[in-house]
Amino acid sequence: MRNGQTKPAYNLQIMTSSQFTLGYDLMQNPTDTRTLIPFLKQLAQNEVLGREIVADAGYGSERNYKYLEDELPDCTALIPYSTMIKENSRKWRSDDRKVMNWEYHEDDDYYVNPAGVRFNFKRYAYRNDKYKFHRDFKVYQAEKYDENHQVIPQALTPRGNTKYIMVNPQWEYFKAKARKSLSKSTTYSRRKYDVETVFGNLKAYLGFKRFTVRGLKKAKSQIGIALMALNMKKIAGRLSIFSINFKKRKNRSEFQMKFRTVLLI
Repeated sequence: MRNGQTKPAYNLQIMTSSQFTLGYDLMQNPTDTRTLIPFLKQLAQNEVLGREIVADAGYGSERNYKYLEDELPDCTALIPYSTMIKENSRKWRSDDRKVMNWEYHEDDDYYVNPAGVRFNFKRYAYRNDKYKFHRDFKVYQAEKYDENHQVIPQALTPRGNTKYIMVNPQWEYFKAKARKSLSKSTTYSRRKYDVETVFGNLKAYLGFKRFTVRGLKKAKSQIGIALMALNMKKIAGRLSIFSINFKKRKNRSEFQMKFRTVLLI
């Protein structure tokens, strides 16, 4: 509320196809990262989950990518990660602090930074976040001495400690997979005018900007009615278009067959 206080709110998740809402859920998680997995489980249980899963960068996390690959191998995930666009910028690619800009030698498993310091693999490490998700890392430590057994200043921190880096191979794999999937598909560009239009119609056509009931169960029922009303409005609009074309057709039996086919799709 711009005064240090927070507004009571819910996190609405919807799945759309051609601006029709096929599934929705109302959650109390403040970020989208932790809403994807339970929402996908609900859609799969209701048998409305499509083969292509398109979402914005707010859903791109290692945990979500791992779930999609392990539990939904038949689905194609088109989900960028948060820094994907920045990584293509000139500023990012010219930043010597980014490990992705370093030279990597796969055979001997070591990195060389732009200053010429070699970082050799030292050990494995892991971290568990506050949601108990396990991440594995590889630790690389800089070579402190050169061939003449002299200390390399670039290999030390300002406090005199040997520099090291931590690389998450699984996360790098998922990022590369996401870049490859998005570069080959044109479906992701449809997300803006497919999903975002539904949210816009909720506010513009129905004037739905806040809940008038309290409690998660009641709020979920209220938003469900609003989304159903939008679906019905869209169907009614299409029926009016079909009726106009129906009057112009000479062979009405042929048009009736195509009309039923469209509704089934």
